[in-house]
Amino acid sequence: MPSHRRRFLAVPVAALTALAVAQAVTTVPAVAAPGTASDVSATLPARTTSVPVATDLSGSGQAVVWQQTTAADTVAHGWLAVAGGTPQDLGRLADTADTVTVHAVSVQDGVVAAATSTNPNGALADHVTLRHLDSGTEDVLPVAYDGSGAAGDERYRGQAGDGILVQQSYYDDASAYRVRLLLRTPGATDRTLLSGDEQYEVLDSDADGALVLRRTAPGWGYEIVYVDFATGATVTVAEPTTGELPQALEFTPDHFGVVDGATLTEWQRSAPGDAPATVTLPVADARWISDDTLAWYQRNDSDASNELFAMPRDGSAAAKDLGGSFREVEVGDDGRMRTSLYRPDVDAAIQTLTDGRVSTTAGDATTIPAGLARLDALVLSGGALYTADDSSRLDGVVLRSDLTVGPSGASASTPSRVLAYSGGPVHQTLAAAGGRILVEQTDAAGAGQFQVYENGTQVGTPLDNANGSAITVADFDGTHALLSDRTTVNNGTLLLYTFADGHSQRVPAGSALSGGAVYSSERNGTTTTWSIHRTDITTGAVTTVATVNCLPGGLQVRGSRILLTTCGAATTTGLLLTAGSSATTTVDASVRTPILGTDVLYTFTKASGSAAVTLNAQSLTGTDTTAHALFPLPDRANSAAAERWTVDRDAPWAAWMDDSGVTHVTWAGVPTAAQAATTPAGFSPNGDGSSDSWTPTWTYDRPVSWTLTFKSGSTQVRSLTGTSSTGKVAPLWNGTTGTGTAAGEGAYTWTLTATDTVTGRPAADATGKVTLRRTVPAATVTAPAVASSAGTTAAVPVTWSAKTAGVKSYDIAWRVTTRNSAGAWILGPLQTWRTATTATSATFGKSGSPLKPVPGVTYRFSVRAHDDAGQTGAWSRTATTGIPLDDRAAALHYTGSWKSGSATAAWAGTVRTSATKGAYVSFTANGTQLRVVATKKSNGGRFAVVVDGKTVGTVNTYAAKTAYRQVVFTGTLGTTVKSHKVQLRVLAGSTSARSTVTLDGVLTTL
Repeated sequence: MPSHRRRFLAVPVAALTALAVAQAVTTVPAVAAPGTASDVSATLPARTTSVPVATDLSGSGQAVVWQQTTAADTVAHGWLAVAGGTPQDLGRLADTADTVTVHAVSVQDGVVAAATSTNPNGALADHVTLRHLDSGTEDVLPVAYDGSGAAGDERYRGQAGDGILVQQSYYDDASAYRVRLLLRTPGATDRTLLSGDEQYEVLDSDADGALVLRRTAPGWGYEIVYVDFATGATVTVAEPTTGELPQALEFTPDHFGVVDGATLTEWQRSAPGDAPATVTLPVADARWISDDTLAWYQRNDSDASNELFAMPRDGSAAAKDLGGSFREVEVGDDGRMRTSLYRPDVDAAIQTLTDGRVSTTAGDATTIPAGLARLDALVLSGGALYTADDSSRLDGVVLRSDLTVGPSGASASTPSRVLAYSGGPVHQTLAAAGGRILVEQTDAAGAGQFQVYENGTQVGTPLDNANGSAITVADFDGTHALLSDRTTVNNGTLLLYTFADGHSQRVPAGSALSGGAVYSSERNGTTTTWSIHRTDITTGAVTTVATVNCLPGGLQVRGSRILLTTCGAATTTGLLLTAGSSATTTVDASVRTPILGTDVLYTFTKASGSAAVTLNAQSLTGTDTTAHALFPLPDRANSAAAERWTVDRDAPWAAWMDDSGVTHVTWAGVPTAAQAATTPAGFSPNGDGSSDSWTPTWTYDRPVSWTLTFKSGSTQVRSLTGTSSTGKVAPLWNGTTGTGTAAGEGAYTWTLTATDTVTGRPAADATGKVTLRRTVPAATVTAPAVASSAGTTAAVPVTWSAKTAGVKSYDIAWRVTTRNSAGAWILGPLQTWRTATTATSATFGKSGSPLKPVPGVTYRFSVRAHDDAGQTGAWSRTATTGIPLDDRAAALHYTGSWKSGSATAAWAGTVRTSATKGAYVSFTANGTQLRVVATKKSNGGRFAVVVDGKTVGTVNTYAAKTAYRQVVFTGTLGTTVKSHKVQLRVLAGSTSARSTVTLDGVLTTL
């Protein structure tokens, strides 16, 4: 159960002096990030979740004071609420570094009492300042504190309205050391209230009386008494056997008493000497009793929580579960009961209970805005900022803010909750990686577990921690953790723990995690060289990624980069290297251990004669190797407190928190060009209106100033410069040199350099090649005039080639001539066959062809070229190919003795032969040119070509060696397209052995 002892709050005297009753809350302004004006920064407001509990309060009704922590590792502020109005910040509470130490503050009947001392070491109070809120007047009452405790020593014990209660030591008549309780008021003689005891503790007090725990002498027993200030009368309330308090004490403006089980024994304060009344309570576990209400906590086994129940004191109504997130309950100086009602992440109220219920009367709830929280840790991972809020509430949260950087600067999203915890655990450790967070939740004894959460859900197997002070986290990758405990310190190892299955093993000290592997160092025998090993955690495979000539300190790994935090047994110099490369860079580690991030190295510097440490960021990409200052590291309250700064090892961000609880995030990177940048391969400044200039674009995430240079070999030809406030770089090169003359054709190397206009940090250079062409690309196409000349089937081999330099691809097209319904021949439209192909040949009629060629039809092929300057040439002259009619075509009519035959190498695999003089084949030829395809053989005979009754040629088909698909006759039929009657007549052979004509096909073309 919560303590019943009144907790007094510390507030600086100066703050009280400056306080006016109507004063409003003064918001502490956000402190700008220290460092240079070239930072790209954003701020997150102070986290507002810290809310006091009821026993952290003093006063009620017209005036209530309490304390709240302002930020990580800082002392508290005092707050004052007057008549339920807006809380007023009394200022930062003094700590041991101040010349005036404030020990306690309370408020009773509109008087604020602040007990202070001038001892800078924090000794007990040596005076109490009383300030009257209605008039603003002050009285200062001395307290004769003596650290030795000798006779005359005084200790401040509490407020009594406009006076104070003081414990004073003395010697009695028997020279025995005793103490007495005095009432000291301004301008009056001290009054002795109690005497003859060993010590006193004021449990509760107001302007009229007090409940006091006495340590009696000489028996050294315990006694709780009520002291009436007006009469000096005392009434014994309880006599506990130890210093522990009874189950509950009642102290209201009307009553005082004690609760034992279900029995309340109480006296009226107006007549303390009268006999007490005994009241049977309706419940045995009541703890808090006011003039009209009693309340208690009752466990809810379903969620292991304690729920607050209340009911009227006289039992006129049944007990009611008040619901909500109530905390400590207290009886105020006005006799009414109050409790802290939490509204997480919003605010809280010190809520009055009346007649067993939450009061709805105006002014009965003092709303306390969620004050500045104590953030136990700041962690950055992948551009996400995590904070653990473990403020004065019993419930805590872990928050996430996503960070972005763009042309308008850095920004941070509103913090969102990713984890809530309750029951009083404290987050000692917060780490993040891969979208997961690692926390250590401990109890008051320090025992707890390391747990991993993803999207608020626990994943994997927690690691038990029997002693919270013995384990620290060395590295975390979202799946595994490297931890140091007492054993590892002694045997020079680290504990590798896998959260997925709870497996643990020992690895060498100084190891690091990256990419599912453990990196560690090992000496090569007795040599002076050391190897850096990579051990795959899943497979156990070990590879050597680097060898160094020094004793490595701790390792840090990001991607292919490896940082040795020190390089040598007694050095303050680290070493940065890349796996697979012999190049190394020394790193200063004299101030603090450097930190390796992805593409950024964080280092620390300290000016001569100064204790302030500055965090610097050095980009590991681009040409600039300068370490740029980010901010001075904020101080911690003490060596055991958490650091109030952090860096992101996966993205270029750093963060720090000021004394006001404002979190500052700073972008530590360089401008990054978008991957979708458009950089044409070439252009052609020839004035044709197409690609006359080179217009690339790059988009950076920051405003940049840029320079674009062009070189031919090692000679610079042109340089362009500009500035972009949006980060979009869009230069234009028209193909001229720096002197305005035309640059020659050919390939040029370009280099783009860009520098952040705010920070001055350069981006990584971009480079490439662009080709300048002034000649329009051209190409030629070839194809056989007769398809049979190339093969036995209706497929046309087509080839093409460039006529100009720089051609990179081709378009191939075709056309076909067909007859319309009126019998007229029409040349069809140009149709695409291949587009932007890099091939230089294809077969029309095979796979990928738009159609299968038709016998008796003529096809025309054209090509055009695309060059490396982005130009497209004109269509070339056509190459024409006709598809012959086979000897079996219906259009051919045979007269006389003809025989059908087959031959694999013949057109379409067949032939027609005749050795009979006068035999002929007739057909109609519609076109301007006639071709006859036949087989030439050793028995080949002769035939005549007769057109429209006239012999126009004689063909001899004899050949010593057989040749298939030979165009044995080509003749012009006329200059215009019209129909002709054609006969091929077999003539007498030159000899009887050379008289056979072997016909394969005929072709008429336009």
